[in-house]
Amino acid sequence: MNTDLVSVIITTHNRLTLLQRAINSVYSQTYKSIELIVVDDASTDDTPLFCQKQSFRYVYISPKESKGGNYARNQGIRLAKGTYIAFLDDDDYWLPTKIEKQVELIKEKKNELVFCAKRFEFVEKSDIKYVDVFPKFINSGDLSNRILYTTVATTSDILVARKALFEVGLFDESLHFWQEYELMIRLAQRSPFYFVNEILCVYRIDVKDKQRLTNLYLPWQNAVKYIYQKHRNLYLRLSPIERVRVHLRILVDAAKRCKASGFKCKYYQKYFTWFVFSLPLRIWDRFVLR
Repeated sequence: MNTDLVSVIITTHNRLTLLQRAINSVYSQTYKSIELIVVDDASTDDTPLFCQKQSFRYVYISPKESKGGNYARNQGIRLAKGTYIAFLDDDDYWLPTKIEKQVELIKEKKNELVFCAKRFEFVEKSDIKYVDVFPKFINSGDLSNRILYTTVATTSDILVARKALFEVGLFDESLHFWQEYELMIRLAQRSPFYFVNEILCVYRIDVKDKQRLTNLYLPWQNAVKYIYQKHRNLYLRLSPIERVRVHLRILVDAAKRCKASGFKCKYYQKYFTWFVFSLPLRIWDRFVLR
């Protein structure tokens, strides 16, 4: 039986109803050796009142101290006592066997990071749609190069060794976009990644949510440039085809963010460019690398 402690860190801001759903999904885990830490990034709703009455570790960051999601996550990591750490965004939630199956896999593989398949919860006006997405098998093992042009997981999907987080320097607190992606670039240089090929996490996407950084475009551009400069030596070692993949990945993400931000002309321009230039690689990936 696995008895290693897993520290679950939920960061939240003014989403009490969704936070309660996330917390319930942690308490419903079949893996019981869990400590829950909720880091509240300056909420002004009833979140503090609710959390102060609960038994989990609660950390409130005042508006004066608030420095963004990465700062909040790092506060939680520094308090964590677990061998492993799992992150859960307040608008996402887990299926009951998520932690159990990930702990089994990370111990079996003796690596430092595992993730899982996920279900997207699309909030569209008054309707909610669900789409299941499974990782590609090529996105496991040594991803030290592939991680530079591929998104393999999001924050709520991963389970990571606490020791590894400290040794790579935790989340970069100067970043407000692609936080987990940049962290995983560093982690992938140390150890292979593996995944549980089951739907274990539900990832919410609400384009109307003004808190959601994914819906912003212009500030995201600066974050992309920062990440490229920070890891320039890694990008320069890529092959010409891999460098093309880097630019195509940025282009398709830019198109999605333009659409969410209401920049329709930019969206169509970027999407069309991505569609045309990525077509040969997408055909290759579908029939050769599937």
